[in-house]
Amino acid sequence: MAGLAELARRRTALGDEAIDHLQRLVSAWSLLSDLSYSDLVLYAPVDPTASRFVVLGHTRSVTGATVYQTDPVGTEVTVGERPLLQKVMTDQRRAEGLVPRPDGAVPTGDDPLVEENVGGIGNRLTVDYIPVLHEGRAVAVLARESDPKLLRQPSLLERRYRDVWERFASMVAAGDYPLVLSERVGELREPRVGDGVVILDREQRIEYASPNATSALHRLGVLADPIGQTLGGLGVDDSAVRRAFSSRRSTVEELERGDAVSVTARCHPLLADGRVSGAVLLLRDISELRRRDKLLVSKDATIREIHHRVKNNLQTIQSLLRLQSRRLESAEARAAVEQSARRIGSIAIVHETLSAETADVVDFDAVVRRVVGMVEEGLGSVERPVRVRIEGSLGPLAGDVAMPLAVVLTELVQNAIDHAGPGEREIRIGLSATLRELAMQVEDRGIGVPDGFALDRDARLGLTIVRTFIVHDLGGSISLVRASATPPYGTVVDIRVPRRAAALPLG
Repeated sequence: MAGLAELARRRTALGDEAIDHLQRLVSAWSLLSDLSYSDLVLYAPVDPTASRFVVLGHTRSVTGATVYQTDPVGTEVTVGERPLLQKVMTDQRRAEGLVPRPDGAVPTGDDPLVEENVGGIGNRLTVDYIPVLHEGRAVAVLARESDPKLLRQPSLLERRYRDVWERFASMVAAGDYPLVLSERVGELREPRVGDGVVILDREQRIEYASPNATSALHRLGVLADPIGQTLGGLGVDDSAVRRAFSSRRSTVEELERGDAVSVTARCHPLLADGRVSGAVLLLRDISELRRRDKLLVSKDATIREIHHRVKNNLQTIQSLLRLQSRRLESAEARAAVEQSARRIGSIAIVHETLSAETADVVDFDAVVRRVVGMVEEGLGSVERPVRVRIEGSLGPLAGDVAMPLAVVLTELVQNAIDHAGPGEREIRIGLSATLRELAMQVEDRGIGVPDGFALDRDARLGLTIVRTFIVHDLGGSISLVRASATPPYGTVVDIRVPRRAAALPLG
């Protein structure tokens, strides 16, 4: 199913600004749906005469029963089926009528259904049609649809909620809702009607507090009766309320009491005749979420500290190996120990990068530059300089992928330098990444791969390490081919590793 914007552009004549206005409405209308205890449906005219309408959006409340068992988005209705849709668009005034249930039940009685301004009976739904105004003209119709058979004697809480719904509906009809430039908060911390509602008058005094809102205020240390008081007078931070009244925007603040209590406060100003006539304050106790956040922060800090200490230990081992290599008389033994020191150094580089990150992800391109610099420093000389050219990019990689790839790169660059031939040693490193695969090539201008060379049979320690990491640990492939058909042949080592699916962050 297409999104609202795509559906509107394909099925209606609405402009981009009008579509943006409807998108803001849909992103904020869960509040209205919960307050009205009803389904909300957004209808937009298909043609200039408003003889047909398409459903651009639908939401169900968490406070009442739904009247739609299936998704109506994308369906069309005609003016013959719902004549009040056209009338509301033309008159730009609210209207109420009756329609058959969306499940196709046949209305009782012998007369055909005609929408009229009376309550619903039988298998009919009551529908409250509200024009959605944007820049002084109606661009769509917001319909509150409910089943009158499910109505019951409303409680004080329900009457208060429905009263607030009426005020928001008037704002929609006046073009004042949705509110623009609302302050944002993390989705998992966004309060809803069921979390707690406080209704404020034009003087910012509390007119009503739902039971859940009263509990949230108790958590903040408010034990007195809040009715008739302001939040500031109760000793609660009222900055979100003051900003909402002054800016006419939806504001948010996190209220805290010590280290144990955190409550998210979302304030929606209520507008009438261009003035703020009150506000709705939603309160949600997020103390448990905050406690978990602190645990995660502590865990992340611990993991980063572990990476830092592992890096220090590896660097200590690397230094010890280098000290020992200087005492060795055998050139072959000295080279082997120095190679091991560089392998350990490449692992230390990844741990050092992970110690500075909040997630287990490293910028592998930065790791490549540091690994290449380390190898150049260890194997380069004035007489035989080493020049490494890096092309392409792999981007950010998970730590468990970056670690073996760093060691593999170290081995391949060392091997390329060892077989680069006389004179200046030039090496090319090619990096590329797709949604499915990571690729790395290391090319030298040396003597090339010997005839009949088999990686699983003829590889020495360095290539054996590479093969183990790539094939067995990362599930990839490795191939060695000659870079040229004429001397110096050179060698291209081609590494291919399947990209693992990234885990999505929570919250």
